[in-house]
Formats: sequence, structure tokens, C-alpha cells
Amino acid sequence: MGVPVESRSNDSQAADRLVVGIGNAGPAHYRAALGIAARMSRQRDATITLVHGSLPRLSIATGGGLERHLTRGRQIVDEARLALSAMVDPGTPISLAAMPRTGVEALLHESQSATSLIVQRRSASAVYRAFTGATSHTVAAQAACPVIVVRHDQLESDSRRGVVAGVAPNSGQRALETAVTEAAARKCPLTAVYVWNLQFSPTYGGQIEPDGEEVEEAARWADSQLANVVAGVVKNHPDVEIHARSVKGVTEVGLLQECEHAELLVVERHRDAHRASIGLGTLIRHLIEHAPCPVMITPQSHAAGYSDADVTEPRATTES
Repeated sequence: MGVPVESRSNDSQAADRLVVGIGNAGPAHYRAALGIAARMSRQRDATITLVHGSLPRLSIATGGGLERHLTRGRQIVDEARLALSAMVDPGTPISLAAMPRTGVEALLHESQSATSLIVQRRSASAVYRAFTGATSHTVAAQAACPVIVVRHDQLESDSRRGVVAGVAPNSGQRALETAVTEAAARKCPLTAVYVWNLQFSPTYGGQIEPDGEEVEEAARWADSQLANVVAGVVKNHPDVEIHARSVKGVTEVGLLQECEHAELLVVERHRDAHRASIGLGTLIRHLIEHAPCPVMITPQSHAAGYSDADVTEPRATTES
């Protein structure tokens, strides 16, 4: 159903295809996303496709109405192309597509063939996002490929370096594999982070805090579990500098602290994300809202992912 306003690249040798979602509110609302795409295109062999879903939500446009939407969509992606052209190296392949779909539908369609989607979260109140749902959240929850969600205040900066991946013993493998690929392309270190906690003593139950010996034992267990998760990645990517950190504390706090100076945080969506009416679980939405760097959300690994309920269980837990 796509109606491209320019021919898509025929370069079948390109390793990556980056897709950027273009809204209808003007360059200020997608400039940060364009900046990330431009930088990523310089780091790898990649094409960039600018995609706009021309149909408004809850709209059934036919005939002349559909054509008016598509005409406006073509103008929007061409405006985005002009903004992107000033950021990329000469010769970078750029394709444009104004599609007879809603924005969410267009991006989910493109996710079937993209290496990564890049979307910029619009500035809006929490109440507005709760009632309308955010396109970025819905796409990140349902896309077939990893999705980078960027805020307007996260313009590309050379002062940030490194990729952080949130992992756990039974989840986060897809996030870790994606993160090491990103670290290799960016030529930067990767830090795998496992945030765990003990809410109360499993020996006595109730609200008795764990003693020092229990905490030490849990820390050793967390370290060994993290080492097992990272072992395969280290073996398969000897050229990437990889660090592993197990951190005791609250999951979102631990991950936000670890990515304070990073250029990208990579996490894995939980198993029920696609069912949620507004997309992602509260933990990943919190990371998108507060992370100092863009957040990449990957599809779930084959192993069981986390759920928001895991965060409060009295055992070692993590967000991934």
C-alpha cells in the first residue's frame, strides 16, 4: 500500500536500512530523530527511509480525500529530506514514502524490512499520552525490528560514548545481541547491566530485611548469572570492549544511573507489550521519559521476557 514519492534505493548490498518516522508537526518534532539517523548512516553501510503515514487516526479517506492526504504527505517527507540532507554525507541513499496508512500502521509495515526504526517522542502531557496513546510507544511495543525512541532534548552529542544494555538471566538476550551490534558499529564500549534486589529475607519472610550474608550471597549469584549471559557475546565479538555490571537496587534507577554518560540504552520489551492499549509497560515508558540518552527497544527474545510484576518480587530482578 506504500506510495513512495521517490524511488526506494536499489542498493541491495546495504547492510542496514534505517527508517525514520516523520510526523506532520514540522522539523522541530523530528530533528533529533534525523540527527540519530544521520550519525548511524555514517557509522555503517546504511540507507535511510523517511516515512509518513498520511491518514489521520480514525479516518476513512477515499477518492479525492485520500489524494489530498497523500499530497500533503509528500510535501511533509520532502521537507524532512531537505532537513536531513544537511546532516548526512553526500551520496547517502535517502528514500521517501508517503503512505495511505496511519502513522502507526505505516511504521509497523516498514518494520518488517527495516534494520531499525527511529521515532521522536512528541512533547505532550502525561494525561494526554495516557488517553491518546503515543505513536512512539505503540510502535516500539509492536514493531518487528528494534525501535529507537528519542526525545527532542537528545540531540546527537560527541560528549556521550558507550552503549548500555539491560539484561537478566532469563531475558534480555535480544537486547544484548542488538547492543553489541550497535557498539561494534559505533566503535564504542558496551556495558551489560543486571539490576537486582532483595525485598525481604526469604528465610524468615514478612518484612525482615535481608542480612549482610544474604545480600553477599545474592550478589555472587547475580554476578555469576550475568557472566553466563555475557559469555557468548564476548566470545562472538572479540573486537568489542564489553563490561558486565550487576547492580543492587531499583531497576529503573539502576539503569538510568548506568546510562548517565552513554549514547544509547538498549532494553527488551516484555512479553505482553503488544497487548497493551498504549503500548509499553510502565518501566520502559519511565526509561523513555527520563533516560539521558535515546532508548532502543528490541522485540522479545525467544526466552520468556520480564513483566512489570517481576520488579516487586522478593528475588533478584531486572528490566530488559
